[in-house]
Amino acid sequence: MLNFYNNYPYNNHPSGNHPSSHALPVGYCLNEFEIEKVIGSGGFGIVYRAWDHRLKRSIAIKEYMPSSLAIREQNLTLKLRRGDLRKRFQFGLTNFMREAHFMSCFNHSCLPLFLHFWQKNNTAYIATPFYNGKTLKTLQATQPEIINQRWLCNMLYPLLDALNTLHQTGYLHCDISLDNILIQENGEPVLLDLGSTRKLNERLSDEFEVTIRSGFTPVEQYTANEEGQQGPWTDIYAIGAVLHTLIVGTPPPVSIVRNLEDNYQPLAERKPAGYSLSFLHAIDRALAIKPSERPMTTSELTALIQSSAVEPSLSLTLQ
Repeated sequence: MLNFYNNYPYNNHPSGNHPSSHALPVGYCLNEFEIEKVIGSGGFGIVYRAWDHRLKRSIAIKEYMPSSLAIREQNLTLKLRRGDLRKRFQFGLTNFMREAHFMSCFNHSCLPLFLHFWQKNNTAYIATPFYNGKTLKTLQATQPEIINQRWLCNMLYPLLDALNTLHQTGYLHCDISLDNILIQENGEPVLLDLGSTRKLNERLSDEFEVTIRSGFTPVEQYTANEEGQQGPWTDIYAIGAVLHTLIVGTPPPVSIVRNLEDNYQPLAERKPAGYSLSFLHAIDRALAIKPSERPMTTSELTALIQSSAVEPSLSLTLQ
C-alpha cells in the first residue's frame, strides 16, 4: 500500500513551514475550494489548507503528487518525468483512490471524515475537514508535562474505539505512530493516515509496499504474506509502542531484532514514576514479541487498561 503521509500535517505541524516547490499556487481554485496554504508535503503528495467558498469553512486537501515520478507543468497539470514511470504512477494513483473509497466507508469522530474526491490536473484529490491540533510527536516535544496516566487513558478510550471500528469491519490500520495520532484542541484524538490500511488476511502482491516504522512495527508485519499472520494484535503492538514512547521518551527496540534476541526491558520492571504497575503491565502485554501473547482485540486491551484505573474517570469501556 502506498503511504505518503508519514507526518500528516495539520495546524501547528512543523512540516507546514516548508512549502513544496511542486505545489499548486495560493489562490488556485479546485472547484469551490481555494488554496490558502501548503501545510505539508512528502515524496508522494502535498496537503493544502483550502477555503470552501460554498460552506464558508477551512478544509484540508490531499493531492497525489509523486515528485520522483512527475513534474508540474506551467498549466499546473502533472507530467511524467519519463514514459517508463507510467505503471508506478498509476499504481500509486489507484491506491490513492482506494484510500478515498475506504475513508468514505466510515463516520467516526476519531477517523478522518471524507468530504470529497475528484480527479483533475492528471491527478486526484481528497478533501477532509481541517483539524486544528498537534500530533503526539509534536506534543511530546513541546508539552511533555501534560502526559501522564490519566491523560493517556482519556486519549486511549476514543482512539481504541476508532481502531475497533476498523477491526470490526475487517481492516487493519498498519501504520500507527506518534506522527499519525492528532490531538485536537478539544482533546479528542484523530487517527490519521489511512493510506496503509488493508483488509485482514489480505495477501501482499509483489508491488504492495509494507510500511515499516522502526520500533512501532511488529515482527509479523515485516514478513507476513500468509493468512492469519496479521490481525488486530498487529495494531495493538503499535499502540503499545506509542504508549511506551510517550512514557519513557523512546520507542521499544526494533521488533525484528527482538525476535532474534529480546533485550526489551518491561515497563513494569522500569517503574517510571506516576504510573501504576497494572497500567505498565498492560503496555508490556501489548508489546509482546509473539502475537499470541498480546491482547487479541482492542476489547482485551481495554480490559487491561481498565483494570489499571486508579480513579473512576480513568475507566474505559468500548461501546
